[in-house]
Amino acid sequence: MKKVAVLAVRKAGWVLLLVVGSVSWSFGQREVLYEQYQQNPMAINPAFTGVREDFNMTAILRRRWFFLPNAPITQTFATDGTVANGKVGLGLQALNDRMSVYATTGAYGSVAYHVASTGPVKISLGIQGGVNVLPVYDFTSNTSLSRALGSFGAGIWLRTDRFYAGVSKPELLAQGYGSRASYGIYRRPLYVLAGGQFDLAEDLKLVPQVLVVQEAGTSLRVDVGARAWYNERIGLGASFRTAVRNYLQLSGEVQVSTNVRVGYIFNSRAIEAGANVTSTGPVGMHELMLKFVPNPSGFHLN
Repeated sequence: MKKVAVLAVRKAGWVLLLVVGSVSWSFGQREVLYEQYQQNPMAINPAFTGVREDFNMTAILRRRWFFLPNAPITQTFATDGTVANGKVGLGLQALNDRMSVYATTGAYGSVAYHVASTGPVKISLGIQGGVNVLPVYDFTSNTSLSRALGSFGAGIWLRTDRFYAGVSKPELLAQGYGSRASYGIYRRPLYVLAGGQFDLAEDLKLVPQVLVVQEAGTSLRVDVGARAWYNERIGLGASFRTAVRNYLQLSGEVQVSTNVRVGYIFNSRAIEAGANVTSTGPVGMHELMLKFVPNPSGFHLN
């Protein structure tokens, strides 16, 4: 009888964990990718695709413990460039998240049309489509499956030599997944991003940025941050980000050559942790970044 009771308690615990996990998934299926918007604006706005004109590749590895063998890791990759004499931008992003008992894998392609302009303001219109592979737990058969769901988003990007702004919804589709007990919904946030570039000295640039996020059922979110670049070689940044629990992001980047940049990003809290305060592990998150531009035509801030 005691053994049966123990098994029942264990099963109940797993059910509770899965239900809580499904609730956290309603909070996010692509938050990890979204939160990397400072290093990869295309993550939240497909209209940014090809804005830099040069072919770019960005890879980010994300971990709580970098020196602990076999620790869970999240990998993201983004690449974009232009065709048709710079009029059309093409991009690709991939996400492989293994930071929890649930795992998300996704691939997204984007295309942007850069509107011809003779004035100081340049406009880009972009769309994005792809697939999210999300976990689904079937309580009837006690099995875990993966389900692929479509993804579609759109955005607009405006820029001058000194300022930029973008409005986007990287997820427009309303879809549910899972059984009734583990039901979750796609997040469909609206992002409004704006920033600029100011020369504080001959070799010192300041790049402030503000992001406003609106989403049904949650409070309006406002992120404020800035990066400083010295001699187009060393960049340091800090931003205060509001979420279910607010957190601070610090970043450092080094342009080691004309076409290679490396960086380190520290988040004082993992975005997917939400309001969970019971975890005994570290709450911070570390990211390593590598950017590669095969044939750069100049220095790019992002």
